[in-house]
Amino acid sequence: MIRYFLARGDRAGNAVIIDGLPNITCSNPPPRVEIATLYMKTYCTACKREGFIAPKGPRLPGTAPNGEQWALSGDINVCGCNPPPVFYAERGMKMTFTAEQVATLIAPPTSTRPAATVSPPPSSRIESPHSRWFFISDSTTGEPLPNRDFIANVGGVRQAGKTDANGYAQITTDSEQPVEIHVVFKAPKRKLNPRGA
Repeated sequence: MIRYFLARGDRAGNAVIIDGLPNITCSNPPPRVEIATLYMKTYCTACKREGFIAPKGPRLPGTAPNGEQWALSGDINVCGCNPPPVFYAERGMKMTFTAEQVATLIAPPTSTRPAATVSPPPSSRIESPHSRWFFISDSTTGEPLPNRDFIANVGGVRQAGKTDANGYAQITTDSEQPVEIHVVFKAPKRKLNPRGA
């Protein structure tokens, strides 16, 4: 079995990958393209929504410099479309699996990282019964809030954590639970002058 590395510009039906790693490229065949990883942003013209690349099928261990696993032909696009579109590409960068490896490698579960909201995704996008991903962004600029402390209220139980380098927060639960997330902001340190002088 052969799975080809996906790159910026590759398509899954009406969905296209809009992110890539600028320092990891392939030019076989030309033109030179930026290689993509799981959870990178996509855009689907069919449902007119941003989405992301989610894993499907076996893959060998290893991650890109951003800490994510490589996106491969056969992975799916998570957007508003059902069934999710499947990415396809052929290039010189590929993973080759023996029949024994295909039988023993366990595919990672499909992630639920929503593309542009902090509200819980539909249950069809839950990574497992116990884990959800939320994209945390600035309400004014829409920019992600990476490496930011947060406190989550999960069905009445508090949970603390930190968003990852891309602004995603992972919340774990024992079952379907309502989730509220509060991002911790710290005011800059300064000397207070109550007299205003």
